[in-house]
Amino acid sequence: MKELDAAAVRRLLSRWDYAPEAVEAYGRAMERAMRNAGAHEALERAVDGYEAGGDMDIRALLTQMDGFAAPCGESPYTMRMLPYIAMLDGAAARYDSAGIGEKVYHDSFADLLWKTRECYRVYGVWGSFVAPWFYRFFELKCFALGRLQFEFTSFNADVPLESGERVINVHIPSCGPLKREEYQESYAQATEFFGYAHERETPFVCDSWILHPLCRELPEDSGIRRFAADYELLRVIDDGQCSDMWIIFGRPWDGDAASLPEDTALRRIFKRRLLEGGSVGRGYGLYLRAK
Repeated sequence: MKELDAAAVRRLLSRWDYAPEAVEAYGRAMERAMRNAGAHEALERAVDGYEAGGDMDIRALLTQMDGFAAPCGESPYTMRMLPYIAMLDGAAARYDSAGIGEKVYHDSFADLLWKTRECYRVYGVWGSFVAPWFYRFFELKCFALGRLQFEFTSFNADVPLESGERVINVHIPSCGPLKREEYQESYAQATEFFGYAHERETPFVCDSWILHPLCRELPEDSGIRRFAADYELLRVIDDGQCSDMWIIFGRPWDGDAASLPEDTALRRIFKRRLLEGGSVGRGYGLYLRAK
């Protein structure tokens, strides 16, 4: 493993537009981890194994990093990002070996930046509270192609396709508004990238709060509503834990609907539903995009 210190962190993150405070926080945490024998060993083993072509036991690694948080004087959210930062060079090498261009690498790993910003916005900590998510980028399973992210998955309904049929799963990173020309260009790129260029249709699925029927109440020119309109809604998944409400309201859900902000149409719609005691959740939909 190459030397990991604050300077190395600055170099590794320099491709993306991290806030200087985030870079400083990650650099400080990395140096503290390197001074802790257990954390140093765990990171070295993970980086060397990954660069040698091994698979990632990411949950075990993240659990280890949680255990080193207190001894290093850092938040677990910050510590969980250190292995990913340390493996960025190895990921670049894997993408290059697979013939995947630098732009796809850059855009895919920008997700670490988006999630860093989310964590700071919600918890005031530079790090990530959804760290298990990132492994799919490192294992070349999920790719950002323009505005959206995509990975193969199995169709999870009975109609209109066969259950288990291979389809392309769509993820929407929180990196700005949904502009139709941008996400349609992403679909076009995904059609080519995943080998559907000569097919009559490309099957995209999306499982997201953005497809929840409540979003149909947004104004007709809403980017969220227009995005969802491309999908045939196949089912609605109720979420009694309100797991995704932090995305909409920018803070953890604590059960107090009355105190939620209502400064946007989206927030007013979901706040009203929560005040009424109604359910929120996600929609699962299919978009058969014709050539």
